[in-house]
Amino acid sequence: MPSPHLAESDSDGPVLMAYLGWLRRRWWILLLAAVLGTAGGLAVSQLQHARYTSTTSLLVRPMGTGSDSNPNAKVNLDTEAQVVRSLVVADKARTLMKSTTAPDQLLQSATVTVPPNSQVLQVAYEADSPAQAQAGSHAFAQAYLDLRKATAQKTLDNEIASLNQQKADVTKQLTAVAGRIAAAPANSVDRERAEADRSVLTNQLASLNNRLSPLLSTDTDPGEIISDARLPSSPSSPNRTLNLASGMGAGLLLGIVLALLLDRLDTRVRRGRDITDRVGLPLLLEVAPRISTLALLPATHKVSRELGRLRNVLLSAVPQPAEAGRGRQLLLCDGSAGTAAGFVAANLAAAYARTGQQVALITTKPDSALTAITGVAEGRHSLAAVLRRDVPALKALAPVPGLGQLRVLVPGDLDADIELPVAALLEILNELSARFDHVLIETAQPTLAVEAQALGRYVDAVIMVAEAGRTHSGELTAALRQFEQVDAPVIGAVLVPRLPAPAGGAAPSKPAAPANRPKPRPPLGPTAGAPSVESTMVLPRMKPSPSGASAGTATPGGASGSAKPAGPLPMTGTGLGSTYRSRGDGAGTDGPTRSSYALDSGEDLG
Repeated sequence: MPSPHLAESDSDGPVLMAYLGWLRRRWWILLLAAVLGTAGGLAVSQLQHARYTSTTSLLVRPMGTGSDSNPNAKVNLDTEAQVVRSLVVADKARTLMKSTTAPDQLLQSATVTVPPNSQVLQVAYEADSPAQAQAGSHAFAQAYLDLRKATAQKTLDNEIASLNQQKADVTKQLTAVAGRIAAAPANSVDRERAEADRSVLTNQLASLNNRLSPLLSTDTDPGEIISDARLPSSPSSPNRTLNLASGMGAGLLLGIVLALLLDRLDTRVRRGRDITDRVGLPLLLEVAPRISTLALLPATHKVSRELGRLRNVLLSAVPQPAEAGRGRQLLLCDGSAGTAAGFVAANLAAAYARTGQQVALITTKPDSALTAITGVAEGRHSLAAVLRRDVPALKALAPVPGLGQLRVLVPGDLDADIELPVAALLEILNELSARFDHVLIETAQPTLAVEAQALGRYVDAVIMVAEAGRTHSGELTAALRQFEQVDAPVIGAVLVPRLPAPAGGAAPSKPAAPANRPKPRPPLGPTAGAPSVESTMVLPRMKPSPSGASAGTATPGGASGSAKPAGPLPMTGTGLGSTYRSRGDGAGTDGPTRSSYALDSGEDLG
C-alpha cells in the first residue's frame, strides 16, 4: 500500500521568490561564469588578427534607351548587389588593384549592402591594411560601374546597328520602287501601285530615323560614386566591445544553466515548499527569523510566539491519551545531524510550561545540545544513570532556571555505539506521563537511532524537525519511511533556519562517568512507596477524575502507591533486551556483575 505521506503533491509552480532565492544562493556561479566569459572575450580579441574595412557608396541610375527610357524607373538593387559580387566584377577589380589574388578569394572580402528605400549600393572591402581596404572597396565599385556602362553601351550599339541595317534595306527598296515608277506609263495601274509602295517605304524610313535619332544622342550613365572609400583609421575587427559583451553573455548563460542544474541536483531543504513538494509531509511551522543564539528564547521573541501558536495547534491536533489522566507524549526527531530537534523541543517545552502545565523534556542523543540550550548543568543525575538504575527518573529530572514547570533529563554518558534499551525507555516515559502533562522526547534521525523508530510507535505524535540548508529531502523521506513501517503517528514537520553552534562551540563535553554505585533500594517503613524528597519537587498534576490517583503519592490506608504507570506497559523486557551499559561502566565496588543493569518490570523507580 503506498504511503499517504509520500504521495505526489500538487504544486502551484515556481514563484518569483523561489527564483530570487535560487539566484541568491548561486550568485557566485553566475559571477564566476560572467568573469570567465569576459576573460574569454578579451582573449579572443587579443588572438584575432587586426582587419580594416573601407566602404564606397554608389548611386545607381536606370539605363533605359530609346523608347524604353523611363525617367521614373527604379533599379532592382538586390539584383545589382549580386552583380557587384560576381566573378566578372571581381576579375575587373583585381586588374584595377593590380593584385595577384584569385577573384573568388577577393569576393570573400567584399560585402554589398542596400540601405532601405534608396537607390544606393554600399560596397565594403576588408583587408589586412588600411590601404588595401581602401583600394579594394574603390576597385569593386569602379569595376561594377565600368561593367554596367560597358553592358549598356553594347546594348545601345547593337540597337543602332539594327536600325541602320533596317534603314539600308528600306532605302534599297525605295530605289527599286523609283525605277518601277519611271518605267510605268502614266495613269497606268503599275504606276499607281509603285507610287503606293513608295509612300509606305518613305513612312518606314521616317520612323526608323525617328527611332535612331535619340539613340545617337544617348549618353550611357550607369551611376556614380557619391562617397568614395576612405582610409580606415582603426581596425574594424576584432571588435573588443562586442567580444567582451558576447563573452559575458555567453558566460552568464552557461552560468545560469550550470547553477540551475546544480540547484536541481541539490536536495537540501531550504524552504517549506521543499518539504511539502518533495516529501509530501505537512508543514506545521516554518521559522522565518534568523536565530543568533542557541538557547531558550524569551517569551517576547518572535520565534517563541510562533512556537506558541504551534503549541496551540498541537493541543487540538494531538489526541488525548487513551488512558485518562496521563500526559501527552510528543517525539521530536531530527531530520539530519544537528541541533534542530533539540532547539525546537526545548523552546516548545518552554511554550507549554509558560501556560502553567507540567512539562518533562528528555533526550536520547548522546551529543544533545539541551544542556547548553536549557542551562541545566550535567551531573550524576542523567538518563544514563536512570537506565543503570543508579537513580530514579523523577529524581534525575533537573529544573530549568526561570521555568519551574519545565524539567529536563539530560543524556549523561550515553554511548552512541550501544542501542538504548527500548523497554527501559518506555518504562521511563510511562512513569513521567503519569506525573507530567506533556513529555517531549528529542531523538536523532531514525536512520541512525533505532530507538527513535521504536519510540515513535508508542508516543501520541511525532514531529520531524528539518534545518534549512543542512537537511536533505532524502533524509526526511528515509526517516518518514522508518516511522511508517511501525505506523508511527507522524503529524508533520517543522523547518528552522540554519542554527548557530551551541554556546562554547560544539556540543558540551560529557563529564566523567560516575563510579558505579549500588542500586538504590526502595525505602522501608511507613514511607515505603512515597516519592523521594527530590522527586516531590515535581508539582502534582491535576487529574481529570478523582478516581485517578496521582502517581508517586501514597494511597489511602498507607498502601504503597508507586510511580509505576497504571495499566500494563506497552513493552516490557528482560534479559539482554532490557539491559543498558554506558561507556562509563566498569568493574566497581559491586563487582563485575554490576557493570550492567537489567530493568525489572516489577520494580518501582519512584
